[in-house]
Amino acid sequence: MSEGLWGDVIGQPAATAALRAAVAAGSVAHAWLLVGPPGVGQPEAVAALAADLNCLHAHPYACATCGTCRRIRRRAHPALRDLEPEGAFHVVDAVRDEWIPTATSSLLDGRVKVLRVVEADRMHDATQNAFLKLLEEPPPSVVWVLEVADDAQLLRTIVSRCRRLDFVQWGRDDLAARAVELEIGERSADLVRAAMGSPARLEELHDPDVAAARDRHLGVVGRLADEGPAAAVPATRELTDWSKRRARHQRDRNARDRARLEEAYGGEWPAGAKTRRERRERRLEREGGQAALRTALADLAAYLRDLIAVAGGADAADLVNRDHREALSRDAARVSVAVAVDGLQAVADCLDALEHNGQPDLHVERLLLRLSVPLQQSASQELVRRE
Repeated sequence: MSEGLWGDVIGQPAATAALRAAVAAGSVAHAWLLVGPPGVGQPEAVAALAADLNCLHAHPYACATCGTCRRIRRRAHPALRDLEPEGAFHVVDAVRDEWIPTATSSLLDGRVKVLRVVEADRMHDATQNAFLKLLEEPPPSVVWVLEVADDAQLLRTIVSRCRRLDFVQWGRDDLAARAVELEIGERSADLVRAAMGSPARLEELHDPDVAAARDRHLGVVGRLADEGPAAAVPATRELTDWSKRRARHQRDRNARDRARLEEAYGGEWPAGAKTRRERRERRLEREGGQAALRTALADLAAYLRDLIAVAGGADAADLVNRDHREALSRDAARVSVAVAVDGLQAVADCLDALEHNGQPDLHVERLLLRLSVPLQQSASQELVRRE
C-alpha cells in the first residue's frame, strides 16, 4: 500500500498520524489549524493531504506517482492553493475577490480543494470576520488549512471551528539527516546545532555566503570588545548591506515561484490575482531583507548566551555555536556575565524597535554603540587585572 506523499513530512509524527487517521477514516475535517514555527513541515503535510483527497488511485492514501500527485507535490495543481498575504496583512478584499471565488468555483480537475491560508495570524479582525462566514457555511468539497505561529491572534470563533494540530521544531536527528541530503560535509554537526531546530535555517547555512555571514555576525562581540565604538559604524554597514543582499536573493525566488503559479493557472490568472501577487512579491522582498537582519541579531544573541554558558562552566556540547568555542573562551574570559546579560536585553530592545519602526540602520547602529562601550570597558578591565 502506498504511503502517499506523507514521507515528505519530516519531524511531525503526531500531526502526520492525526491527518493520516482522518484520511483513512474518511473523516477529514473541513477546517484545520496548524500551530507552530513556520517551515517545519506544514507545506508538505498540506500537499500530502491534498494528494490523498484527489489522487484517482488513493487507497486510502495517494499513489504518489500519477500526474495529479506529481503536480500537487510541486504545488502546480488547482486542487491545492496557497493563500498568502499580499502585503503586511491578509486584507478583506483578498477574501472577497480571491478566497470566496476560489472556494465556491467548480474544480474541473480533482475532487476536493485544499486551501492553505499561510500566516493566518496576519488577518485583521475585519478580514477574520469576512473569512468566518466561509467557515460557518463551508462550501462542499473544500478543506481549509490555517497556519499560524500562535493562535492568540485569531478570533476564538475561528479557532473553535478548526481541528488543531501542533507542529514542532525538528529534532537534531532529523536535521542531521537533512544535512546529509544537502551534502553539507564536515561542518554538518556544527551547522545542525546552529540551526536550532529550523530546517529552513539549516538550508540557508548550506549556502557558503550565509555561513560566512554567520561567522562574521558571531565575531561582532569580539570586534566591539577590541575596538569599542569605532567598530559600531562599519559593523552596522556590514549588517545592513547583508540584509539588502538577501532582499535581492528573495527577488530571484519570487521569479521562480511566479513561474510555478503560471503553470498552475494555465496562464489565466484569476481576476486581480496577478496584481495581488506583485504586491506580495514586493512584501516578500522587503521582508527577506528584514528577516536576514533579525537572523543576524539572533546570531549575536546566541553568541552572548553562549558566553554566559561558558562563564558558568558549560561544556562545548552545550553550546549553540560550538564551532566558535575558541572565540567564546577568549571573550568569556574578558566579558563579564553582567555585560553579556545587558547585551541580550539590548538585542531584544533592538528587535522590538525593528518590529514596530523603520530605519533599520539607525536601530542597529544604536544597538552596537550601546554594546560597544561596556564590552570594551569590560575587556580593558580584565586586561588591567591580568597585568
